[in-house]
Amino acid sequence: MTSDLVFRPITGPEELPLFNALPGPYNDRLAEDLHDGHCKADWMWLALRDGRPVARVGWWSRGGDRPDVMETLDVDDTDDDPRRTDTGARLLRAALTAVFPTGTVPAPYVLQPLPGDWRNDTAVERRVRHRTEVVERTGGRMFVERLRYRWTSGTPVPSYRGGLTFREVGGDEEAIGLLARILPGTLDAYSLADVARSSVDYHARVQYHDELLSYPSPRAWWRIGVRPDGEPVGLVVPARSPNGFVIAYLGVVDGRRGRGFVDDLLAEGTRLLAAQGAERVTADTDLGNRPMARAFERAGYDNFAGRIDMCWD
Repeated sequence: MTSDLVFRPITGPEELPLFNALPGPYNDRLAEDLHDGHCKADWMWLALRDGRPVARVGWWSRGGDRPDVMETLDVDDTDDDPRRTDTGARLLRAALTAVFPTGTVPAPYVLQPLPGDWRNDTAVERRVRHRTEVVERTGGRMFVERLRYRWTSGTPVPSYRGGLTFREVGGDEEAIGLLARILPGTLDAYSLADVARSSVDYHARVQYHDELLSYPSPRAWWRIGVRPDGEPVGLVVPARSPNGFVIAYLGVVDGRRGRGFVDDLLAEGTRLLAAQGAERVTADTDLGNRPMARAFERAGYDNFAGRIDMCWD
């Protein structure tokens, strides 16, 4: 029977211990996120059976009134109840209805962190399957699988290969124009989807203002890669996020790929962050973007984790 199930949001910070009764990678920071406005109590929902949490969902925002991502989706993996997935789907369906106004598209779900070889671990594979099935039962679908790479200070700083020199970005319009030259031919699933919904020029402007400028680190860190003839052929955005140092963006303009420029851009971004004291630099790329993955591997980055992104159309 499932009639004893209760689906509801938590009442406030005083119920965080109840929400955190299920293990998860973000439990330690949820109190701070609630305080800082990245989470809200009515975005954090529980399925309770006899007062005990058996499933939960939660959303996160950079600080706005609308969630940017669903980062928490958990069912009780210790429970052998065959209704586990159904319970999770019923909870998620109730929470989606309450959190997102009718006619709006819910924020994507990001399942992370996953081990880089998660498919070879039976327990992790089962955990992934339980959560993706919950999303699929509410109308969600797989969007992209991403690989997470990491450079650490014990690894040699990458060397240059492609003969580029580097300079700072001259201004907003130069950066936006370069992004627009990089977008054609991209293998990035998010960029492809955004361009399909709008246009290259529009997405380049949104990407610049809403994504790249959102990092708290200075724009003076950004570097444009320039060929000996003076042509700008790529952009790298080394940055600092709330979670540490990152290569936030790296791209080579269409028609100039395959010439080793990606290696120089990655080397420059990594060197700049190392000079800022970074002991660890992380970066993501799509599973299907093998050229970028190979560039990370050549530069000494290791594929330490993965993630799965799902969406509702």
